[in-house]
Amino acid sequence: MEKIRLYVEEALSQGVSLVLNPRQSHYICNVMRLKEYDNVSFFNGKNGEWLGEIVDISHKLVKVTLKECTKRQQCEENLYLYCAIVKSAALSNIVRQATEMGVTCIQFILTEHTVVKNINLSRARLQAIEAAEQCGRTSVPEILSPIHFRDLFDSQDRSFILCDETGQGKSPNEVLKNKKNVVIIVGPEGGFSHDELSFADKFCQKLSLGKRILRVDTAVVAALALANARWTTHL
Repeated sequence: MEKIRLYVEEALSQGVSLVLNPRQSHYICNVMRLKEYDNVSFFNGKNGEWLGEIVDISHKLVKVTLKECTKRQQCEENLYLYCAIVKSAALSNIVRQATEMGVTCIQFILTEHTVVKNINLSRARLQAIEAAEQCGRTSVPEILSPIHFRDLFDSQDRSFILCDETGQGKSPNEVLKNKKNVVIIVGPEGGFSHDELSFADKFCQKLSLGKRILRVDTAVVAALALANARWTTHL
């Protein structure tokens, strides 16, 4: 049977009883068709992953008792993503892919060429949770309210890496070497304006993702893959 993992807010430890919310209970009973004594795994971003046993199904709610810790909480490198707001389908891809690739904080930005101005934070949060449940993470990235690109300059103690589609960016080996608290910045489909690129010179290094013009969600994946490679190949 497929391993089922669910994110919960409650503290997790041996013997703790959980009553799943209606959405999760529906998923367990009507989608996965689990029964009493079946097992489900849980994580909350703090206490690792725990195996639980279904002990009661009544009033359309599922009750579970935790049995044992099966995975300790994973220590994650800080990896931030600041990405221009895009249309719903691409935005969903970005949230899912960033979660799968270990981003610890996602914040969408407004730029001069940004067309879409708003996002549904609650929906994005649910998408991040679902991605974490499916990919095996023991945490869910924080998703913050959008800010203007120029407000990023106020952030401190981070290595800002801007994906530059103009051809002026440097190689991954040069830009990402020995960096910690990495911040990946991806602009809108129309690119950053000339003024924004000049402003970025104050606090960003610029990264080249190659000669081709990439979709925003493709650029996010490419940049995050390079950032993650630092920890496996010592860029």
